[in-house]
Amino acid sequence: MKGLIDRVFLKNRATGLYEDAHLYHGLDSTNLAHIEGRWRPLFELRRREAKASLQTLAEVNAEDAHWEWGKKALVALNDPFLFDFFVLECGGSTQAIMMTRKGGQDCFSRHPEHQRTPLIYVEFLATAPWNRPKLVADPTYKGAGRVLIGTAVSLSLEEEFGGRIGLHSLRGAEVFYRDAIGMTDFGTDSEGVHKGLRYFELSSRDAATFLSVQH
Repeated sequence: MKGLIDRVFLKNRATGLYEDAHLYHGLDSTNLAHIEGRWRPLFELRRREAKASLQTLAEVNAEDAHWEWGKKALVALNDPFLFDFFVLECGGSTQAIMMTRKGGQDCFSRHPEHQRTPLIYVEFLATAPWNRPKLVADPTYKGAGRVLIGTAVSLSLEEEFGGRIGLHSLRGAEVFYRDAIGMTDFGTDSEGVHKGLRYFELSSRDAATFLSVQH
């Protein structure tokens, strides 16, 4: 089921104006059609350009181009008490999407302020390719990723997890999570399913600061 959570605003970088956007819990076939029909062709074009110019996908902000959101949606659908999906729509298209997890080994804090306490783990988060600096010359909307991080924090508060969230970041997004969001960088995992990825966490204290800036 897909249900409206909130009306938010995204900044149109070209006009400098804020546009109405809608945040949903859940997703539907239209969102998946947007990803396959609008996101994927742009990702594929940029991938070919990067290969031709000897650039990595991290350098063009497209490391997640291969993610299959339809399969991820099926996983969430089969275990709705564990996983949540959120989508952000604006301008007639899907601007960002996120999958979160409420339980499991990744859902315990590493932060020294509250080690081993529960948190919301962000499994996957992606913004539309046309919104990404380095992937396109003139990104369309600003703020989509930040809205979804705020949504994960709100979910954490609803679950009485104190606003705590954690995630493993692709290399191209590390600066965003560290500097723009203010998450604590716990370094690269040396083993396990996330081997080679840096782990970031937003503590309860930092989550409160993040939300105060948001409002």
